[in-house]
Amino acid sequence: MKKIMPALGAILVLITIIFTRYLVSKYGEGSRLIIITFALIVSVVGLVGIVYTKNYLAVLGAFMMILPLVVMAIGIYIDNIYISAIGLLLIFILIPIMIKVTKIKKY
Repeated sequence: MKKIMPALGAILVLITIIFTRYLVSKYGEGSRLIIITFALIVSVVGLVGIVYTKNYLAVLGAFMMILPLVVMAIGIYIDNIYISAIGLLLIFILIPIMIKVTKIKKY
């Protein structure tokens, strides 16, 4: 299973890009907000599932992944490119922090 995870992730990203382009071409630019909102809902449901397992370090990492998505969704909703750019910048700020957090061992 571990060997197919990178390939599975790459395939899912490509399918998502194709699906997003299809929806935008069919329904217009307003569908981007719907796509991001759906992704946000799926992420929050996943976060609640992780909280249910009481793995709080994983919850912290998952919340750090969801935070830029929330900021970018707000930026797209109010049609502000600067807020969306802040969300994109948050991704690059939080990646090193997430790497350090995941290296913390549970005792």
